[in-house]
Amino acid sequence: MELDPLILRWKKTTRALKIHEQPYGKYITDILERRTDAELALFADPVEAAAFFCLLDMVMRAADRNSPGLSSPLPVTRQQPIIAGRPVG
Repeated sequence: MELDPLILRWKKTTRALKIHEQPYGKYITDILERRTDAELALFADPVEAAAFFCLLDMVMRAADRNSPGLSSPLPVTRQQPIIAGRPVG
């Protein structure tokens, strides 16, 4: 199965996003570009594979949130709720 056509469409969609949303779209396509053919062989549907690996990354990042030295590669945006001067999430 090839993710390349899906990744290409998602990259084009990312360029159409608002400027402050574009890093998030790029982050998602970067996640997918790191996947190997062996990992993708378990899926018949490229969208299912993309969803699985994006969710996997999200769960791994949430589990590692309290790890020392962890810093998010994504910028904080206006849409994130702020409590006591710190972004939530």
